[in-house]
Amino acid sequence: MTDLFTVSVDGVEGAVLRGRIHLISADAVRVPQDATFPARLLAEAWFRAGEAGGDEGGRERASGLRLAPELRELHACAAGRLVRVDEDGFLLAEDGCTVREPRRRAVDVYDLDGAGRDEVSGRVRTLSDPDALARRAAAIVTRYEVGPLRNVPAWSEVAAVDPEEWEPGLEEMATWNAPADLDYWRTWRLLAGRPLDGHPYAEVVVEVVDAGYLEHLGAGMRWSTGEPAGREGAVRIAERWV
Repeated sequence: MTDLFTVSVDGVEGAVLRGRIHLISADAVRVPQDATFPARLLAEAWFRAGEAGGDEGGRERASGLRLAPELRELHACAAGRLVRVDEDGFLLAEDGCTVREPRRRAVDVYDLDGAGRDEVSGRVRTLSDPDALARRAAAIVTRYEVGPLRNVPAWSEVAAVDPEEWEPGLEEMATWNAPADLDYWRTWRLLAGRPLDGHPYAEVVVEVVDAGYLEHLGAGMRWSTGEPAGREGAVRIAERWV
């Protein structure tokens, strides 16, 4: 999965989160407007800080949150579930040793989206469930506002990139002061040389039905994320964090 956005948390007050979404890839030229986007970010941040963080204390804190079961289910909808299997692909209990009864192979029970193993046992990942994610997002996110894109470079700045690669109209473009088109290849050639704070971004406000969904978030948190190509609403961040 390619990172498309960098998420920054500016502050959390009660059930309201304020932050910024920076665009960091030419494959994503706008911030998603659907409520599934902030919902999966909440689950992603919880998973990254806790279960996938590699720190026992962090995992305990994450699993001890009041809404940890709901966040775990939300993450499973967005990213798929990790299921333990033995060397023959039979489903195991969470102890990683006991074969579940009745004996069934994971491939016969789930649609799978990857495999690996940890120090305990083999593990497979199930497909995400965009429909279930949409239902949960609708029940969790009560307000999602996306502000206008800021930091979009001007056409004149873009025209100055690789001027030797001439194109018709380039001289005229150099006189334009309007924001450039983020679908244009020269725009991203320019942005590639800029630090994150020089990339286009939108301010976002997310309000949730229960402040517990934001308990694991705080001002200053930042991480990058993306979406698997062709799988709207699905996230597989765990593949590189587990």
